[in-house]
Amino acid sequence: MKALVLADGDGDLRVAHVLAGEGIDVSIHGSAKSGRYPKLEDPSGVDVVVGYTADALEVAERAGAAAVTAADVDESPVPTVAGASLLGVALAIAARLEANGSDVLRVAIAHPGGPSLGGVGMAFPPPVGKARGTILSEGPLKVVSASTQEPWAAIVVESNSGDQAVVDEHRFLMAICLAAGVALLPPAGIVKVWDVPDVYLSKAETMGLVAAKRSE
Repeated sequence: MKALVLADGDGDLRVAHVLAGEGIDVSIHGSAKSGRYPKLEDPSGVDVVVGYTADALEVAERAGAAAVTAADVDESPVPTVAGASLLGVALAIAARLEANGSDVLRVAIAHPGGPSLGGVGMAFPPPVGKARGTILSEGPLKVVSASTQEPWAAIVVESNSGDQAVVDEHRFLMAICLAAGVALLPPAGIVKVWDVPDVYLSKAETMGLVAAKRSE
């Protein structure tokens, strides 16, 4: 597989590192500088374009390739994996728990730059700890988002069978969330990562994601 990573900074290059670690042939497109990955101005000839924003869809259309994006899109001119993000992993964990018979009560994420001083109190694994979150959605599942200090990001999925939690360096974690989407490439249409949670989370776990039962 040949992947083109949209790269304008260090965080984007981390996505390239994760994909290359899976044996994928990686090139980059954008303003980031790398001595490891060739830079392509013409994206033609690649199999998939990977990027945090919906710009990946436009570049993929020019390349005649599929796309993987962290954006939650509902329309795309190319075969697309959408929602490959911190929230996408949280929703995939929730879907996996529900498929195994658990009743998921709430999903929460926290990352630098997230909403701060919201009205919902949350307890994330250390070193994140307590945070005030903002409700992003009330249904069909309550989703809360909060802010953390650098360099951490965290996920908590609360259920009646116990909570699942993830905490890691946020650039590393977000790179895994995006890169793992390559495991779901459809022949056509859009696949959202939480609709195929087992395959998506299995790939993320091989890339370094650790989701564990939270102990109080």
